[in-house]
Amino acid sequence: MVNDEPLACYATQSRAWTPMKAPPRILLVDDSPENLEFLESRLKALGYRTTLVHDGAKAVESVRRDPPDLVVLDVIMPDVNGYQACREIKKLHKQLPVIILTCRSDPADRFWARETGADDFLTKPIDPQVVANRIASLVGQP
Repeated sequence: MVNDEPLACYATQSRAWTPMKAPPRILLVDDSPENLEFLESRLKALGYRTTLVHDGAKAVESVRRDPPDLVVLDVIMPDVNGYQACREIKKLHKQLPVIILTCRSDPADRFWARETGADDFLTKPIDPQVVANRIASLVGQP
């Protein structure tokens, strides 16, 4: 027996198709290629997409061009440091989460991270699981 009903009837009866949401994209900013590679490999293994830049000025430009879901910033970088970059990024996108990741641990550094708008402050050496947990809490699991 041949069914002459239009195919559209079957499409409306099936489960609706919904596109999958892309995993969050993390902008990693550090002047050390080794630090970037380490973080990138851990985050990609967890399903995150990453973009890498090597200085604060490029980070601000990257956010201006194509805002990520979260930014991880080193502090000590030439020209534009992490605090300066964080302040500029927050001027562009106030709600964009920023994590400061640095080897500096003085109370003044925590103060400047908060003052420039950072959402979190982590010190190196890092525990990759702690970084992953903080990222997940700010943008959600991929």
